[in-house]
Amino acid sequence: MAPKIPEIGLILAGRYRLDEKLGEGGMGTVWRAEHLVLCAPVAVKVLDRDMSKDEEAHDRFIREARSAAALRSPHVVQILDYGIDDGFPYIAMELLEGETLQRRISRLGKMTPLDTARVISHVARAVARAHEAGVIHRDLKPGNILVAADGEPRLLDFGIARLLGDSEANASSTQTATAAMTPAY
Repeated sequence: MAPKIPEIGLILAGRYRLDEKLGEGGMGTVWRAEHLVLCAPVAVKVLDRDMSKDEEAHDRFIREARSAAALRSPHVVQILDYGIDDGFPYIAMELLEGETLQRRISRLGKMTPLDTARVISHVARAVARAHEAGVIHRDLKPGNILVAADGEPRLLDFGIARLLGDSEANASSTQTATAAMTPAY
């Protein structure tokens, strides 16, 4: 029987080998992976097999890929590929080394005013670029901002984003988004 969640060593679409689990959420997992043809590291977000059978969850996952892929910005994680392999929908994206802003704040206790201004300005640029492309993120929070090893913040996780002008998708996702948002933010 096929596993419900991906495992280390799984090869997706003959291109991506899952090497290390980086994170886990309600819908799936994020992996450090290797693009086997290019011999390049990537991050791969994989929707759990059971979740992929839920049409709304699957549609939300595709919207996440499309929303983030529509953005070309140094302040947003770049989407490289989307596909489905053996019941596992996946999104391949650039692999960013660093830590979430949430972890950084927990580790440091507080940030300097200069670091705070840098994060806010980069996230504001990401949000402005998203809005120009007709994408509303709807879940801005420290856990969805990665401070890369180079010190540059990047906006992540467009899982509940709203695409302006896509009324059919937005109508079905509004209730899901309301439940999934983080009210404190």
